[in-house]
Amino acid sequence: MSPRRATWSAGVMFVGLLLLVIWEMRHFYHSQQQQAQMHTAANAEMVVQWMESALDASRHSLQGVGDLYHLWQAQGLAQQDLAMLLKRQRDSLDVWQDVAVLSPKRELVATTAPLSLSIDESRLLQTLACNDCGPKSAVSPLYREGNNGSPYLLHALRIENSNGELDALAVAWLSPGYIVHVVNQLPLRSGDSVALLDTSARVMVQRSDDQREAESLLGKVVSTEQLNAFLDSSVLSDSWVRHSPLDGNQRLFTGRKLKTAPWLVIVGENTTVYLHDWWRRFWALLVGSMLLLALGGLTLRHYRHLYVAEQALREHRNRLAEEVTARKKTQQASELKAAQLKIAAMAFETHLGMFIADANNRIVQVNRTFSEITGYSEDEVLGQTPALLNSGRHDADFYRVMWRQLNEHDRWQGEVWNQRKSGDIYPQWLTISVVRNDAGEVTHYVATLSDITQRKAAEEEIHQLAFFDSLTGLPNRRLLIDRLEAALKDTQREGHYSAVMFTDLDNFKTINDSLGHYLGDALLNAVAERLSGIVRDNDTVARLGGDEFVVMLHKLGVNHQAATHSAEAVAQKLLKTLLEPIDVDGHVLQISGSIGITLFHSDGEGVSAILQQADLAMYQAKAAGRNALRFFDPTMQAAVIDRAQLEADLRHVIERQELTLFYQTQVNAHGDVVGVEALVRWEHPSRGVVSPGVFIPLAEESHLIGPVGGWVMETACKQLAQWARDPSTEPLSIAVNVSPNQFRQVGFVEQVETVLARTGANPQRLKLEVTESLLMEDLAAVCERMEQLRELGVRFSLDDFGTGYSSLAYLKRLPLDQLKIDQSFVRDVLEDPADAAIVRTVIALAHSLELEVIAEGVETGAHRDWLYAEGCMAYQGYWFSRPGPVETLSL
Repeated sequence: MSPRRATWSAGVMFVGLLLLVIWEMRHFYHSQQQQAQMHTAANAEMVVQWMESALDASRHSLQGVGDLYHLWQAQGLAQQDLAMLLKRQRDSLDVWQDVAVLSPKRELVATTAPLSLSIDESRLLQTLACNDCGPKSAVSPLYREGNNGSPYLLHALRIENSNGELDALAVAWLSPGYIVHVVNQLPLRSGDSVALLDTSARVMVQRSDDQREAESLLGKVVSTEQLNAFLDSSVLSDSWVRHSPLDGNQRLFTGRKLKTAPWLVIVGENTTVYLHDWWRRFWALLVGSMLLLALGGLTLRHYRHLYVAEQALREHRNRLAEEVTARKKTQQASELKAAQLKIAAMAFETHLGMFIADANNRIVQVNRTFSEITGYSEDEVLGQTPALLNSGRHDADFYRVMWRQLNEHDRWQGEVWNQRKSGDIYPQWLTISVVRNDAGEVTHYVATLSDITQRKAAEEEIHQLAFFDSLTGLPNRRLLIDRLEAALKDTQREGHYSAVMFTDLDNFKTINDSLGHYLGDALLNAVAERLSGIVRDNDTVARLGGDEFVVMLHKLGVNHQAATHSAEAVAQKLLKTLLEPIDVDGHVLQISGSIGITLFHSDGEGVSAILQQADLAMYQAKAAGRNALRFFDPTMQAAVIDRAQLEADLRHVIERQELTLFYQTQVNAHGDVVGVEALVRWEHPSRGVVSPGVFIPLAEESHLIGPVGGWVMETACKQLAQWARDPSTEPLSIAVNVSPNQFRQVGFVEQVETVLARTGANPQRLKLEVTESLLMEDLAAVCERMEQLRELGVRFSLDDFGTGYSSLAYLKRLPLDQLKIDQSFVRDVLEDPADAAIVRTVIALAHSLELEVIAEGVETGAHRDWLYAEGCMAYQGYWFSRPGPVETLSL
């Protein structure tokens, strides 16, 4: 920092410090003055309280004089007696000097001493004589006996009769000694003063610290601007600072008026005394500031000398630093030049092959990597042109473009096929840069080259993996989609037809699982070769994965019928070729395929839609018995879309409350209703009633049977609980069909238990109907779950018995309660002996296993009678009732 700036900074700091000291001294001054004001106000208040206490005692004694006067009047005592009583009253009170009783005309009635009234006294008593407007008592200001007589004070009181009229006046001459004594009681500190004045500014008592005690009333009149303003104001207390008119000392005065007398108390405190600490601090800070200012000046002077010396030293150091820097730069330049030469030499011997040719394109230098890549040593290529490496794969136009770009841009790079010394042709990445002198003339060509044989192989492998099947080498899905997109553009542009065939091998999974994946892969390779051998070169055979192949036939003509015949002919060849036996590692295998075909034209369909159509047609071929072909029919897609929409609606069927339960009665041999079967119905808002044969299989396939079955269970149990409250319907049971998928769900037993507990249904009235397909997988787990439900009280009926895999082995293991004969047997029992024999066998089997038996599909009385004759005592069918809502049941 420069000396000038340091001087300014020090000056600002000193001024700031000075302003801070001034603020602190001002604050301390006001604090000391406030404390002095509080002290004088407290002393004035104390004297006022003493005076008012004395006057209050005088007023009470004057009231006592009034009582003596009334007593004197009432008893008719002599005047001397009243005077004697007054004397006693006077002697009992220190504040009185004398006391007298005057008539309303101010004539002496009785007194303690010979007295005469002055004009001032008469004026005071005149104010008490008024009956309506005067005060009850009054205290006089300071009076004098004559012009030079002793000062004195009066306290007068009205003595009234019973009518409130003036009867007499009680007048007391206050003792000057007592008044002085009260003022003398106030302790004074050094510089303090106290004075008692009346409202005419006459000093009654005055006392200061140099006067130990006041001796008598003074009667001296004082007049100051502040005192007169205080007397004229209505405030009781005020403070001011001025020189005392009595002793000339400057004091802080606080005046306090008495409320009961025309007097005021003024207490003062010498400013020199209460500002003693302030002055002491002021002089200390002043001396300190002067010392600080002097010290700062000396410091700045010393700093200026140091600054000058430091500047000289800095300049000397700068000169030395410049000399050292110059020497270092020279040394670094030489070192950098040597390093650059070394780096250039190392860079030339890099992993890239490099050669340098002169302006005539003659090689003048090569590096070691060049020799490793080309096989030529440096001696063999020096003086030769790069044409030594030419492989013959590039024509003259290629090199003409290269030289034109070099001349225009001084640089060329690209892929070149060159020849090694051994004769091997290989790809290399070549970069050539032109070196020119300051005149712009070509001096050298610098070329770098790298062998990209491995990179080309890797790119080829990546391309093969990205677009071809790793097993068969056929195009994969990605390449097929690319070619389909290209074929679509061709058909839209040229208007011809093309076809896509979706081929799936029949029962390939069985071969793969039985003979192993190795033979399965070999079979797929053989199939790929056969398919590829049938189609044209411009067609495409692709493998999507697994045993799925796609054949795309391109440009089948502009006629739809001719294109269809061509596609069908190729498909028949494919099916015939697939049927021919295939020898795979000594295993002669025979396999067939299912082919779905779709034609596409310039109709704006996308690749995804075309593949979906072929896939749908392929599934139709499989459904037709396999080893077949089918063309895509738009009705297939409509059915798929309709099924997808129906599944979407089925997902919201419960929350939209579209399901309802119908009930069909079950009767005994006497025709009495013993129970019902719960049958779910779907009231679709736009389709109407959807058949259970449509949406139940859909719910099974889409895994929605759980929520639907749960709703059926809950609703049926609520109905059981409602029937249980009526004795006539309490014995009825409800049979609920349970899907195998629903029964196998984790937590199914707990779900049934929860529903029973929540609805309050009797579990013995709930009958779960299961089918034989449930028993085909994990019979032990099924039995365990059925036993758990049996422990709750739930009963079981085996539905559609005889239509599936009927086995006596599982019948004896299952905890069944009932067999239900399927309606397909009951319907033709009167006409078909085979059906009649089956029904008789089922009834006999049920009786032998001690199971109940019920027949469904009983539609005529003849059916019922035949069943009754054969021993079946429970029936269900249209002969008794059709399924309907619970309100329509005849129970």
